[in-house]
Formats: sequence, structure tokens, C-alpha cells
Amino acid sequence: MNIFKLLLHDFKSYRMISILILFNIIISAFIICFSYGIYQNYNIIIDEGESASRHLVINPTKAKGKTESSITTKMVIDTVKSLSNETINNIERLYCNSILPTSAIEKNIFSFNFTYKDGSFHGLDGYSVFTDDQYNSYDKIIAINPSLRQDYASGDIVINDEVYKVKYIGDADSIEVNGEKFKIIDTPFNNGFLEAPITAFNDNTPIINTFEIRFKTDVSRSQYDDIVNAVTLNMGDNAEVPEMDISPASELFYYRTILMNSVLVSILAALNFAVLYRFILEKRIKTLTIFRICGCTKLRMIFTYLLECVIIGLPIFALTQLAFDKLALPMLSNIFEYIGYAYNPLLYLVIFGIYAVSSFVILFVMIALYISRRSINELKTGK
Repeated sequence: MNIFKLLLHDFKSYRMISILILFNIIISAFIICFSYGIYQNYNIIIDEGESASRHLVINPTKAKGKTESSITTKMVIDTVKSLSNETINNIERLYCNSILPTSAIEKNIFSFNFTYKDGSFHGLDGYSVFTDDQYNSYDKIIAINPSLRQDYASGDIVINDEVYKVKYIGDADSIEVNGEKFKIIDTPFNNGFLEAPITAFNDNTPIINTFEIRFKTDVSRSQYDDIVNAVTLNMGDNAEVPEMDISPASELFYYRTILMNSVLVSILAALNFAVLYRFILEKRIKTLTIFRICGCTKLRMIFTYLLECVIIGLPIFALTQLAFDKLALPMLSNIFEYIGYAYNPLLYLVIFGIYAVSSFVILFVMIALYISRRSINELKTGK
């Protein structure tokens, strides 16, 4: 028996039923995939919850006075670069500081207020005198208060209850910061003595006190987890992220519910397939009679018909999944914000497996019962 000849014969002879079977498979695949994504979107919005706080403080695990810390500028930069676009888009500003010795002032507090978007660092409006190009050049540049070039610059100043010595720099075109030479840029500023972008410092420059993140809206569970993962990846045990009061989703319950829904829809789809295919079997009673009279066993007939269904169903189901992912999902993402996060190759494979097993079992039972109830003598007499 040639399976493909039988399939072609069925399609020509029972075109309407064959088309209905194809539609049943395509619609079933779409509904299973779509319902999974809708549940994921609903689950994030309702169950994930959001933090009532828009401020997160990341603390160094080791710190000594105002000069040593287990967090460095490189760790901060790499952590920010590791964040997802969803998290980045919700960040209003990033803040940290460092206290370093310079050739102009005994110790200067460098405050870093910046943002990160589209793969680039940006100085925060109202806090930074540096352009975006300067921020992302990673050059060792520094802006100075014009008063440092005045004769009266030398003397003592008090910053945060600490006394520091200020030195007159004259017309120097550079300043040493923590033993490294920084070029003075033309743009002066008056809010403090010295300012430099965080990208200008070497990898081991310590971040004193904390690294702070301020958000535009309340922090979601996925955003918080994203930050924790980025800190763990880039800072390891050198920093700790405090817990935030966010309503957690029950992941185990979530996936069990999804699997139950997928199994239920797959069973219903398989039952529909079986009902339609049984109609074809009823119309092919003469073919079954000929095969049985010619010596074809019941088991072989069951296998032939089952293989026929597998050849029809599984490739169509897989192609529908592919079309859903490449064509339908991008459009659905514009309507349902979180639906795109639900899908990955493993998920599609699981859904395919659930449908394949459900269809195989139900069709096998239906075909086996249909074949077994008809003996050769009954087929010969046309019963």
C-alpha cells in the first residue's frame, strides 16, 4: 500500500472533509499557541505585581571608610549594559559616587548621575556638563570650576565635615586623578570643583557607599529579577540587592495550568480530527474490504490509517506553529504587551509533543475500534 496514493485519493474523493481536517489542525495549533501567550500576558499583569518603591539601592558587601569598596566603576557599567530593554526603559537615572585624590584638591567627590539607552551612556540633564559623545568616548576628560585657576584657590575647604586642601592649578591643561592624567575640557561648571563621566575612570575605581537606581514607574517582578541577575553576573558577591515588596507569581501553578489547558485543547482537537476521519473511513469501506480479503491484517490496517493521520496532522501542526511565531506573534505583540515573553523553541516543542501524543492515542483507539468490529465475513456481505 502506498500511503501517499491513499492520501491523494482521499483528498480528491472527499475534498470537503479533507479541507475541514486541515482547518481543524491549523486552527487547533493557533488556538493552543495563542491561549498560552494570552495566559502569560494575563499572568504577568495580574499576578506579577509591582513594587510600591521606585528606588533601589545596591550595596557593596565590603567597604572601608570613604576610599575602599568592593564595587567598582567597571562593575557598574557592565551591570547597566546587561539589563534588558524593558528594565532600561523604566530607569529614570543611575547614581553613584567616588572619592579620589587629585592634583587640584586633596580628595574630590565625583558624583555620577547618568542614564543608559540604545547602547549609549548619557549625562543627566541638569547634573552633567558632558555631551553624549564625550560620555561614550571613554576618554579621560574632566571639567573644572574656574575658581581653581585663580590665585586665591589655595587653601582648605570643608566637604561633608572633612577638611581638604585645594591647590592652584594655573593654566594647566590636565589634572591627575588617582594617579592618572585627565585632560581638562573647555566647558567649565560651578557645582563643585571637579567633574568627570563615570566612563573616564579605570576599571578598579571604587564606588563609595551605594549604587542607586531610580525608576520612572513602579518596579515589576521581571525588572527586579533582571537587575538581580545583572548584579550577580557582573558583581558577584561584591554587592547585594535588597529585597523589594513585590507580589510573586506562583510559577509551578502557572506552568501546570498552561499544560492542563494545552492538553485539554489538544484532546478536543484530536477528537474533532477523529470524528472527521471516521467519516472518511466509512466512505472507504470497499477499500478496507479489498485489503482485508487480500490478506492484510487488522494490525497493519490500523497502522496504515494511523500513519496516514500522522503524515497529515503533524507537519501541518508544525508549520502552523512556525507561521504563528513568524507572522502572527509580531502583530499580537503590539496588542498584548507581554505575550512575546511566553514563547521559545522548547515551548513550541512541548506543545507539539502534547498534540502529537493526544492525537495518536485518540486516533489509535478510534481506528482500532473501527477495524476490530468488522470481520472479513461482515465486510464480504456488506454489513
